[in-house]
Amino acid sequence: MKCLGCLKLSKDLYCNRCKKYLFDNKNISYILDFDKKGFLSTKIELSTHMSISGVQDKLSLKIENRKLVPTVSNGEYILKPIPLMEYGELLDDVASNEHFTMQLASQVYKIPTAINGLIKFNNDELAYLVKRFDRIKGAKIKQEDFCSLSEFSEQKNGKNYKYDYSYEQMAKLIKRYIPTHKLEMVKFFKLILFNYLIGNGDAHLKNFSVIQRETKEYGLSPSYDLLSSSLHLPNESRTALELFEKYETESFLANGYYSYDDFIKFGEFIGIKNDMVADIINEFLGYKYQTLILLEQSFLSKDAKSRYEKIFLDRLRAVEYKFAT
Repeated sequence: MKCLGCLKLSKDLYCNRCKKYLFDNKNISYILDFDKKGFLSTKIELSTHMSISGVQDKLSLKIENRKLVPTVSNGEYILKPIPLMEYGELLDDVASNEHFTMQLASQVYKIPTAINGLIKFNNDELAYLVKRFDRIKGAKIKQEDFCSLSEFSEQKNGKNYKYDYSYEQMAKLIKRYIPTHKLEMVKFFKLILFNYLIGNGDAHLKNFSVIQRETKEYGLSPSYDLLSSSLHLPNESRTALELFEKYETESFLANGYYSYDDFIKFGEFIGIKNDMVADIINEFLGYKYQTLILLEQSFLSKDAKSRYEKIFLDRLRAVEYKFAT
């Protein structure tokens, strides 16, 4: 069978490595003792006491009596089932989409991500499970998303507040708030490029955070909420935010989509040398076959795999394209 964490062959639901990192090697039941109906009734019951940001239905879980159980405090995990709301096409693949994309980011593109896996309800339906990174031994670590850093809110900036920004402006916040911003800027660039390659049109302000480290300084948090949103919403924008605050390349003006020139210029705008940006782009383009191999190993349906591959190959061609002046 395939490990519900890393997708590699395993004799159990999770391989030994995933048991260690996802569950701290605790001897627990790896199957939830409720189904999605139970999830919904529990969410309604706890809704007045619990708040987890985001549109999708979620529950906070903790380990208690060798089980993962819903909780309103001291949560160690967030559980996200196949959406109960209308989200677009291929709804049954949403949980597997996020799981695969997070594994792809971590395993192939070497992007630090929140520890995650799939988990089974008691009727065998899969849900997405992510381990919280803002807790250490029950103590909360200081974390701020980029809505907070930018001081954007629905009250001040309207319903579209999460999207009324640019990645260039986000980079300016990184320079302002993170002492090691030169290193973090490279991580930021890689994440923006990765999101573009896999068709994540929902990488908005709230899906990026800074977190306080043991040194008390802030750095970018592990990545979270990564998925190919274009898989479910094929007509959405190719990016959640514009790359630039006010600038457009000749390539973009001629073609209407971001390509090689745009990412070279974006890297330049946020303080990364052109040679390094070119190296990162070429490195990511070189992960084509590793991406397709891991995609085939995922829990996505046949139709979802086919669409994911089509989106990915289309974005590869876009990033490879160099505008001839």
